Amino acid sequence: MSTGSIQELDQDECRELLQVGRFARIAFDADGQLELLPVNYAYDDGILLIRTSETSGLASIVERRFVLEADHHDDTYQTGWSVVVRGTAARATPEQLEAFGTRLPNSWAGSRGEPVHIAITPEQLQGRRVRAFPG
Repeated sequence: MSTGSIQELDQDECRELLQVGRFARIAFDADGQLELLPVNYAYDDGILLIRTSETSGLASIVERRFVLEADHHDDTYQTGWSVVVRGTAARATPEQLEAFGTRLPNSWAGSRGEPVHIAITPEQLQGRRVRAFPG
C-alpha cells in the first residue's frame, strides 16, 4: 500500500521549476518515426531555449508537434517533480539570444556543424510533484 502523494502544480510553479532545471527530454515526429532525445535548456521570461546543430534531427521541431519534459528526483527523500511543455518552436532571434546573454544553454554532447538555438514558447504547461510520504 502506498502512502505517497501526487500534487498537481499550477502555472507559476511550473515556470519556477523550469527556471531551475537545465536538462529535459524532447519527443517529436521525425519523418513518421517518434524520436526522444535529451537536451540541455535554459528558461527565462517565458522562453525555453535549446541548442542543437543544423544537422541534428532536433532542428526539425520548428513548426512540428513536440513535447518536452523536464524533471528532477531525489532518491534519498523519494521526492520528485515533472513539468511537461507543449508549444511552438522557432529559430531563436538575435534579440532572444542577446537577452539570454551568458545563460545560453550548452550541449553536453557537443555538436557537429553550425550551432542552432531553438526558442520554444510554451502554450501549455502541466506539472506535478510526487512524494513517497505525505508532507
